[in-house]
Amino acid sequence: MYGRIRPGVFERGFRISIKAFFNGGSAFRATLNRFLYAAMSLHRLLASLCHLVSRFCRASDGNIVVNFAIACIPIIGAMGTAVDYSKANDIKSQLQKSLDSAVLAGIVQPPQQQISTASGTFVGNFNARYGTSATASFTQNNDGSLTGSATSDVQASFLAVFGVNSIPVTATATASSRQSKSDVCILLVNPLRTQALLVNSGAKIEAPSCEIHVRSTQSPAAIFNDTLNVKRICVKGSFVIKNGGVKPPVETSCDAISDPFVGKLPTVSVGACDHNGQVYNPGHVTLSPGVYCGWTNFNGSGALTLNPGLYVIKNGGMIFNSGWSVTGTGVTFYLVDQNATITFNGNVTAKLSAPTSGTYANILMFEPNGLSNTNLPINGTSGSRLTGLMYLPSRDVIINSVSNMNTNNVTMVFSTLILNQTHWSIAAGALSMTASSGTGSAYLSR
Repeated sequence: MYGRIRPGVFERGFRISIKAFFNGGSAFRATLNRFLYAAMSLHRLLASLCHLVSRFCRASDGNIVVNFAIACIPIIGAMGTAVDYSKANDIKSQLQKSLDSAVLAGIVQPPQQQISTASGTFVGNFNARYGTSATASFTQNNDGSLTGSATSDVQASFLAVFGVNSIPVTATATASSRQSKSDVCILLVNPLRTQALLVNSGAKIEAPSCEIHVRSTQSPAAIFNDTLNVKRICVKGSFVIKNGGVKPPVETSCDAISDPFVGKLPTVSVGACDHNGQVYNPGHVTLSPGVYCGWTNFNGSGALTLNPGLYVIKNGGMIFNSGWSVTGTGVTFYLVDQNATITFNGNVTAKLSAPTSGTYANILMFEPNGLSNTNLPINGTSGSRLTGLMYLPSRDVIINSVSNMNTNNVTMVFSTLILNQTHWSIAAGALSMTASSGTGSAYLSR
C-alpha cells in the first residue's frame, strides 16, 4: 500500500523547511530565538548546579567541626569520670589512713577499751572532704588482733549525667600487738569483796614466772602485809593498802583477766550416793571413784590412796585430820553444791595430781558455776604437792600454816584468798591462764 520514499525527497523537504524558516516572517523567528535562549540558560543553570553538588560531595574541609562535635561527647565523659574517680580515690586514701591509725591506737589498749579508742581515733582523723561522711566498725579477733572496716559514698559530679550519683569506697585494716604474755597462776574473781586478796605477815609465795589477778573493784581491793615473790599482781580496783613498807609488785586499775573457764568445763551427771557418812580411823585406806554424800572423816593418822577417777562430793565433805597422808594420781574432785568441801587440818601431806587425758584432763578440783559463797580452809599441810586446775570460783579460800607446799603445774581460781603463814612454790599448769603485760608495740598485720 505504501511505496518507498524516493531518494532525495527527504533532503529536498528539509532544505525547503530551512529555506522557509529563513524566508519566514519575523514574528516566527523572534519566538524561536526566545525559546532557544531560554533553553540555553536552563542548560547553563543545570550545569552550574551539578557542578556545585559535585564539589559539595567531594569537599572535606567542614567535616572537622562535625567530627569534633561528635568526639566531644566521650572526651567530656572521660574527663568527668577522671575527676569523679580522682575524688573517690582521694577519699579512699583518707579512709584507709584514718582506719590504720584507729586500729593501731586501739590494739595497745586494754581489751575493754580497744573498740572505743579505735572509734574515737577514726572520727578524729577522718576529714569529711567533698561533703562526704564515713562510718567505721571494729571487731576483736580470737587471736588478739583488732580489725576495722570503713565505708563512705562520694557524690559524683559529672557521672550523674550518666545515672551514677555516687561512688562507694571501702577500707579494711587489722592491727596486732607484740605484747609479752604471762601465766596467771591465781585468779580471784569476786568483784564485790573488799580485801579480796589479804596477804598477812609471814605469807610467802614463790612464783617468779606467775601473776596473781584480782578482779575486785572495792576499796581496798587488796591488803598487803608482806611481799610476794611473783611476777606481777594485777588489781582491777584503784586502791590497795600496803603496810609496813612492803613493796609487792602490784598494779592498780589494771586489766585483770576474766574467768576463762566459765561454761567450758565438763558437765557432771550426779547419780545416787555410793558412800554416805563414812568414818575412817588410823590405818591404810584405799578409796575408789564414786559419789560421796555427807561427811567423810579421816581421824588419827593414816594413809589414804585414791584410785584414779572422778570423786563426787555432795552435801558434805572430806575432812582430813592431823597425821594423814593422801595420795592420788589421775584423780578429780567435783564439789556439787556450796556445802561440799575438802578440808585439810593439822599436819596433812597431800600429793594429788589430775588426769593427763580424758574428760577431766588437767582438772584436779572443780565445781559448777553459780554457787553461793562458802569458806574453804586449808590448814597445816606440809610437804604437799598439787597438780592441775583448782576451779572453785565460789570459795573464799583461807590458807593457814601451810609450809613447803609445791604446786607445780597448778592453776587456781577462787572467789577470794587469805594467806597466813604460808610458804608456797607455784608454777603454771597445763590449763594455765594468760595475760598480756605492758603496752607492747603495734603493727598492721593485714
